[in-house]
Amino acid sequence: MHYALSIKHYTIAILTLLALTSCGGRKGELRIKGEIRGLNNADLTIFSRDGVFQGIDTLHVRQGKIDWSCTYHKENGSVTIVYPTFSTLTVFGSSGDVILMEGDAQNLSATKVSGNEANEAYTALRTKLDGATPEKADSITAAFADAYPESPVTRFLQLEELGRQTPEALKKGTGLPDFTIVTRKGDTITTDSLKGKYTLIAFWANWRGGTSTINTRIRRLRRQAKRELECISYNIDVSKSILDYIERTDTITWHSYNTPMLFQSELPSRLGIRDIPFFVLADTTARIICAGSDWQKDIEPALAEITSPAPRYNATPHFRK
Repeated sequence: MHYALSIKHYTIAILTLLALTSCGGRKGELRIKGEIRGLNNADLTIFSRDGVFQGIDTLHVRQGKIDWSCTYHKENGSVTIVYPTFSTLTVFGSSGDVILMEGDAQNLSATKVSGNEANEAYTALRTKLDGATPEKADSITAAFADAYPESPVTRFLQLEELGRQTPEALKKGTGLPDFTIVTRKGDTITTDSLKGKYTLIAFWANWRGGTSTINTRIRRLRRQAKRELECISYNIDVSKSILDYIERTDTITWHSYNTPMLFQSELPSRLGIRDIPFFVLADTTARIICAGSDWQKDIEPALAEITSPAPRYNATPHFRK
């Protein structure tokens, strides 16, 4: 009789433990589960800007089902998922959270995310922002920040805004840091090799949008330049096949560099760049002329220095008799 009761109590304890673990995640782990209907088999890129994990990872979608996890011991982190359409979705989580996603491949922007208050709030916010004008979007996000100042979503929105501002390391007159990159064609570029010519570095990724516009602007600037100009496309797409396709279809003839390390790669991290696209224009001494995320506002006003002919100086001075 005592043995039977022990077995019964042991069974109840096991079932209780299973019920608890099925409802929540394990401490020290962040997990994302769910379904995206119509997205049968895909490998989605996932990364974190605030240190949930380093580098990049792959979120596998099989028959529409998602089940991804990573080791995480902190609170209120975020990860960003890059869809095959190059649009992105940011998900918020803490140690022990199980985040649930539900969406459709035909309308990825409407994907619902739940599992904690931050994701539910952000899902509602994204619904309000869908189709809003820039002015209306600013008003909506400002109202959200006022209502939920301590929310991880608010901190994320603030970081997004901060990313659009020029970092201290890129203030006018500051020298570019010493760096070395090897382009996709095998050319080695260093800070010293850029001296003696003007330099434009365009940081971008296809999942952020506006790729063709960026390349069109660089192409036009190269055509209009009257001074020696070096242009570098600094691409942080995680897939080189994406960049291969862009270079084939958009005829990139200037220096092109690709790294899968996103904002953690050498130059963006040293310059403090947190968002893309971002442009840096340097003079012939490798010192910053201007930098920013808005081409028309931050870069265009300084282009006259490059598109105007260099001043001519007479070799023989004329003296008045």
